[in-house]
Amino acid sequence: MVEAAPIGTEIEPFRDYIFGSDAEFTVAKDQYVRLRTGWFSDRSAYYLTAGKPVVTQNTGFGRALPTGEGLFSFDTMEEAAAALEAVRSDYPKHAKAARAIAEGYFRAETVLARFIEDLEL
Repeated sequence: MVEAAPIGTEIEPFRDYIFGSDAEFTVAKDQYVRLRTGWFSDRSAYYLTAGKPVVTQNTGFGRALPTGEGLFSFDTMEEAAAALEAVRSDYPKHAKAARAIAEGYFRAETVLARFIEDLEL
């Protein structure tokens, strides 16, 4: 565990922290979980972009993003443990899947194209 203060607001230490990590594990705020808002952290998107697997509490984001390889959602401690074990047991597969999710769902060209399509321009 690393305290947030040393990372600060500088981009390079934050980038280095993510690239130096093996994966992200996140517990979401209760309101996002209970209401199934689909909340998804921008930090999780950064991890995926870096090719780092993400294991995060289920907020309903699985309706929009693929889960099960590279990105895992969990509702119980048992599911969280199983997701962490899956990442540990085949890290290269999940790292590759994480990057593929980022490219397929968070790449600027993809996001902007959909945005323009939704605006009907």
